[in-house]
Amino acid sequence: MAYPPRAPYNGPDARGQYPGSPYPQSTIQVQIPRLATTPEYYPKDGACQGPAIQSYPAVQPQYVHPQQIFPPQAAAFLPTSTSVNANAHLPAQPTTQASGSQGQPLDYQLLLLSLAEDYFAAAHGQGSMVALARMEVEMERYYKLIATGLGCLEAVLKHRFVDLKYNMQHLLARVMFTTNPRAALKFLDGVIQDVEAYKHVRWVYAFRFLRVSLSLDLSSHQDTLAALTHLKLIASVSRSHGHLAIFATASTLEALNHLRNSSSLESIEQAQRALAAARSIQMNSLVTKVPQLAALTYFVDLCCSLQNFDPTQATLKMQNMQVFLDPAIDGSHWTRDGSFPVPINQGEPPQANRLSEGIVRTDTEGSWVLEFSWLPKEDIYALAYLLSGAAVGHRNASDGRKGEKFLKEGIRMLAEDHELKTGPQAMNAAASRQAWRGTLRCYMQLYLTFALCARTEWLAARAQLSQLKETLGDLSTMAPEPLVLLAQYLEGVIHQGTGDLTSALSIFQSPALALPSAETTAARPQVIRDLTILSALNSILILRTPTHPKHHLLPALLVTIEPLCLSNPSKSLQSAYYLILATTHPSGIVKTKQYLQSALQAAKLTANTQLTSIALNFMSWKFFKGVVGEQAEKSARAGLTLAKKGGDRLWWSVADGVLGDTLELQGKGAEAEGVRREGREIAGGLAGGLWREVEVGVQLGEEEVCK
Repeated sequence: MAYPPRAPYNGPDARGQYPGSPYPQSTIQVQIPRLATTPEYYPKDGACQGPAIQSYPAVQPQYVHPQQIFPPQAAAFLPTSTSVNANAHLPAQPTTQASGSQGQPLDYQLLLLSLAEDYFAAAHGQGSMVALARMEVEMERYYKLIATGLGCLEAVLKHRFVDLKYNMQHLLARVMFTTNPRAALKFLDGVIQDVEAYKHVRWVYAFRFLRVSLSLDLSSHQDTLAALTHLKLIASVSRSHGHLAIFATASTLEALNHLRNSSSLESIEQAQRALAAARSIQMNSLVTKVPQLAALTYFVDLCCSLQNFDPTQATLKMQNMQVFLDPAIDGSHWTRDGSFPVPINQGEPPQANRLSEGIVRTDTEGSWVLEFSWLPKEDIYALAYLLSGAAVGHRNASDGRKGEKFLKEGIRMLAEDHELKTGPQAMNAAASRQAWRGTLRCYMQLYLTFALCARTEWLAARAQLSQLKETLGDLSTMAPEPLVLLAQYLEGVIHQGTGDLTSALSIFQSPALALPSAETTAARPQVIRDLTILSALNSILILRTPTHPKHHLLPALLVTIEPLCLSNPSKSLQSAYYLILATTHPSGIVKTKQYLQSALQAAKLTANTQLTSIALNFMSWKFFKGVVGEQAEKSARAGLTLAKKGGDRLWWSVADGVLGDTLELQGKGAEAEGVRREGREIAGGLAGGLWREVEVGVQLGEEEVCK
């Protein structure tokens, strides 16, 4: 199952930039946009290195009501509801005075801004080093530099720099969120009301996008619905103002949010409608300006097909994604830190309102833009490799192992050191990117292990699982719960595939992989619910042997799992359930045929070669055993062909045995002997304990090995 990419977060992330804040954080965030960069670690003016830090203590931001910024007489200058350039009618900001000119006063605001730039640049210049070293002295120095820069900005705000005030409120909300998330959301709601009252449209977008990002971090159903509400409001306002790029961004994030929320058919349809809305406003004109947004659109579109279990559409969308990315990734619109501007409107803003840095700023063409931060292009390309590997994973063994090649190339890219390419960055941004790349690497290793298990390459799968566990250990508590449980499930699969059924059953029946109760079913994410069902199905394959000491648990387990499987949207999971019923559940010939037909239909819909092969081989043994005729031979040959195509050596050897028996009855003894010899050779390469020494004509129902 594929997992959708994370949404690009609006604005910088100030987590961990105040002393005492928790670090590292459990969520992957983006970094603070830098006001300026300089290679020096400290301000050029040596006088600022000592007393300046004492003169500008760490800022303790407080909420500033708009009435403190706009005096009563300024009401007449407030913009109208249709104004895009929200500050166009405000009194002009003070002009810059040359500090060195004789007879002219020093512009203290410009000086403070310059100092803030130097302090931030000094801190970000050593951010990566501090994040890796975690030395207390270096971290304390880093925090002091950031706090001093914030103090400079706070002083400037007192002179009615409205956009800078909003930047500080944006930062304050993010800082509050690290210690008290609910208070931060309440504070944001109040700021949004005030900004809407003054019709500062571009900042309405900025604060609402921030509200979406923070709500999604909490992951509760209530917060997910709140995020959807804010995205719909952004889409409505942006469309009415003609801000089409903002509309496309909100619609694309809405689609991603639907996929994060659920993998149900309804959620997938809602995601596809949101994507259609984003593409309905001439996306071609946005592709050249915002390739990051276009890339996210391709990613979400591909994930819709992956979660809808439509392999044909997934392959087609994967190809479209690759066609777009190959030329786009070399364009000039990519930044080293992953930030990118989304245009709000076209037009030349007044000179006094030009802002070259910040959440909302003006670009070189004089247009207002909203600054987002997502992924550097190297990470976007690596993410594309993961999605490509998932898209072709169903035919990995029969298609030159393309799925494995995509995944291995992505792992290779993530193993490279891109820190020098990203340039100076904040400590928490460097830590966030390290966590993100570690998580992405884990998912690639996970998919690669699944691919190796499907080909019964158990030694390689075990080695890959060891690497996965090592990467998970580096993530520690920051590893997502589904990722940890998937690794645990894979360990059970490898034990089962190599014949260690006792260890496998202990993992499948562990509390973490236990079937959810009626009260907890809705509360757990869909991927975890699917994983518990898979664990139960694997347990049934072990418990169905009448001599097993826990065989008495089988009937109750079959009853419990029935509604969970039949209501699950995964066709592959339904196919596996029907196949288990056909081979395990005591029933007559008619019922067994119905189960097998249902299993075959579901497996074909998802192009699942392995399940189709198992169903055909069981059908040949069950209904054509001892039958002489063309149909029996065709069925056995089809089962062997699919087993070879799937690369599963266990079922390849079983299919050889079934076909050998059929050919013997047809009087084709020489060919039967050749097929049986092949079966011996294939079975001999299986892991020890997986198969028993039996005659080549092993009967499928008598085999005590459960894969």
